[in-house]
Amino acid sequence: VRAPRVLAAWLAAVLALVLLGACTPGNKKAQGDTTPEVSVTGTFGSIPVVTFRPPLPLTESSVETLIEGDGRELADGGPVVLTLTAYDGADGELVDNRQVGEVRTLMLTKEDVGEDLYPVLVGAREGSRLLVRQPVHEKGTDRMLVLVIDVRYTRARGEPVTPAEGLPAVEVAEDGTPSITVPQADPPGELVVQPLIRGDGAQVRPGQDVTVQYTGVAWESGEPYDSTWAAGKVPRTLKLDETIPGLRDGLLDQTVGSQVLLVIPPAQARGTDTLVLVVDILAVSGGQDASVVPPATSGSGQD
Repeated sequence: VRAPRVLAAWLAAVLALVLLGACTPGNKKAQGDTTPEVSVTGTFGSIPVVTFRPPLPLTESSVETLIEGDGRELADGGPVVLTLTAYDGADGELVDNRQVGEVRTLMLTKEDVGEDLYPVLVGAREGSRLLVRQPVHEKGTDRMLVLVIDVRYTRARGEPVTPAEGLPAVEVAEDGTPSITVPQADPPGELVVQPLIRGDGAQVRPGQDVTVQYTGVAWESGEPYDSTWAAGKVPRTLKLDETIPGLRDGLLDQTVGSQVLLVIPPAQARGTDTLVLVVDILAVSGGQDASVVPPATSGSGQD
């Protein structure tokens, strides 16, 4: 389920303070600017620790690649999964601390991500962490915005796992799209959880939001009933505690980067069909891992 306008509205709310000001002084993108006034620490996918001494002086806009990713190169119209953290350069405060660590799924279009963020993202590789510094004009005041963007992966990454015999067969296309072939047999009566790829990321915990790609078919017909891989769709973020029991139980304790085959009996699903899903776990947020992030001052760089 995709809600691009809601996501774009949140981005616009942040970027109205930051990237969308029409009166910003000097809006060129100076790729690779390494002005040493902002320090960012932390691993990819974690909430960054940003250190600078406010107020930051006004400079031209710049984009610096802090971590060079090795994943898919982002292209116009394709899916993009982002984590964004924005700081006001005037006082070092978070622009919106309610959204820190939240994963955003969008189409890479100017409509979804905004006119200013679009050229920053096109050509970036999944797995990258970007530092954007942008002068903005807001309420008659010129100031800098500091934006840290993690470009998350849109498919599973990890070590292949040999599945048990008798389960639905899964083939994965070059772009990551899975296809499922159901065997000519009665479905199992209990939940089946079979990792196909084992990732090395964070473990899925109760109460979290989990961002996934998935394809689902009904066992009886073998026909697909839903897929985030379909044209025009993007990965989906699920509230783990609010999804169907079989999906919740099947994803718990799995790790980010994993691909998991789930066979969910009707008692743990909805309706009367046994469901077969292939789920790529892309990111987790919230729940027990929710973090409090300090202001980005000269003294906030301690772990």
